[in-house]
Amino acid sequence: MNRGERFARNVGWGLAGQGAVAAINLLVIPRLVRGFGVEAYGLYLLMQAAAGWIGALHFGAGAGLVRFAAQAHAEEKPGALDDSLRHAAWLIIGGAAAGAVVLWAAAPLLVGRVFVVPEYYQAHGAWMIRAAALGAVFSSVAAWAGAAFQGLHRFHWQSAAAVLQGVLIPFGVLGALALGRGLGAASAGFVAVHAFVAVFCVYGVARARRAVHGHGGHLSFRRFWDYSIGFWPSALAQLVSGQLDRAFVAGLRSMSEFTLYAVPASVLSRVQSLPATASAALVPVMGGLADDEHPDTPARLYLRASRVLIGLLIPAYALLFCLMPQFLSLWLGGDFGDASVWPARLLVAAQTFALFSYLPVSVAAGRKDGWWVSAAAWLQALICLALWPWMIPRWGLLGAAFGGMVAQAVSTLALATVVHGRLLRLSWTRFVEETSVPASAGAAVLLAVAWPLRVRVTGWVSFFALCAAARACYTIVFWRLLPSEDRKFLRQRLPF
Repeated sequence: MNRGERFARNVGWGLAGQGAVAAINLLVIPRLVRGFGVEAYGLYLLMQAAAGWIGALHFGAGAGLVRFAAQAHAEEKPGALDDSLRHAAWLIIGGAAAGAVVLWAAAPLLVGRVFVVPEYYQAHGAWMIRAAALGAVFSSVAAWAGAAFQGLHRFHWQSAAAVLQGVLIPFGVLGALALGRGLGAASAGFVAVHAFVAVFCVYGVARARRAVHGHGGHLSFRRFWDYSIGFWPSALAQLVSGQLDRAFVAGLRSMSEFTLYAVPASVLSRVQSLPATASAALVPVMGGLADDEHPDTPARLYLRASRVLIGLLIPAYALLFCLMPQFLSLWLGGDFGDASVWPARLLVAAQTFALFSYLPVSVAAGRKDGWWVSAAAWLQALICLALWPWMIPRWGLLGAAFGGMVAQAVSTLALATVVHGRLLRLSWTRFVEETSVPASAGAAVLLAVAWPLRVRVTGWVSFFALCAAARACYTIVFWRLLPSEDRKFLRQRLPF
């Protein structure tokens, strides 16, 4: 199997899992919002966010495990693989356990002083924060296993784990509501599902490890640490720019506004699963390129991956921006359709800028280290921290989304410029000519069709019909402008 086929297969497995989870969330979330109520569902989202904060205490070991597991697998050195698994476990799981202890102790302070939690929900809120601490420990096991699956090219296991977690958690909460149980049962189910997925992932890693043959190999902790720690500042910065906007809203506005912002934001983040999956799949491929290969090979691989990602996602972003009022009103009701439209549109714009940062991140990780990625991420985080305390009290949800969009645009431009120039010897002119022209022309046609007809959307049937018609127009234009080598590559692999 060549690199292009392996990359496509890995992306396909990742998308299969993420697509299933996204579909389930689209079906279940409206029922959860109505069942809990806007304020109570905000507490449930706050629990999930708190678990994510603990998950950031991994010291960059996930990136290190992806790289060194891929290298050990390619070189058939099981000893080095075992060392990388052990080093990563100490850092990822041990860091989460230490953070969970702190979060458990701080739970009453968080719900009583930091976040705007109504007094009648504070007892429930403290227990849910502590449930988040427990769940985060089990989730760290899954994160460790996910990095191992990526490095060993076992993306079907990673996809299966994502589906298990994405299916069991929302349906478990829905079942608790159907039985008349509330926030306590929801948080208990949250912990139980993460524990089950952790056991499943450990079993999967054990099976993948047995499939690696060879002998010898050693990886020192110092070498693993020196590589991994360069990615941790980036992860902390991504926590700031990707999660703390919701924390600022919860602390500076109200729990109801937090829900009105966090629900669209969490669903829109599912769209990022495609570039995130492709970026993760590209890291081991880039890391496996031999130093004596043609100098232009990384650039050509990067350009092809960029064309595919941009071509697949630009129509989704364009349709979301255009039809956001109709989507939110049909999906979640009038409150979201009124209050969340323009914040959600700005979040879509931010994700569009982010689309151009994922593959530069994977190139830097696979060909160099994590320090450039960290620098760009902290640039984004610092801009967010400068803008949010000023914008959110004044403009609420719109200020949170606008600040994040500005920060994302600046950091993406900085990172892509450095990676293109220093690692790929790729000019912006070549990048735009070879990646952006087909998608840009197709998006222009899509908007010309969808924008004037958006007022005709009155239900899900007309919504999906308009999306299908606009997407068909986009696909025709995009395909015609796609380079012939890409069309040939896709014809050979499409199942029709």
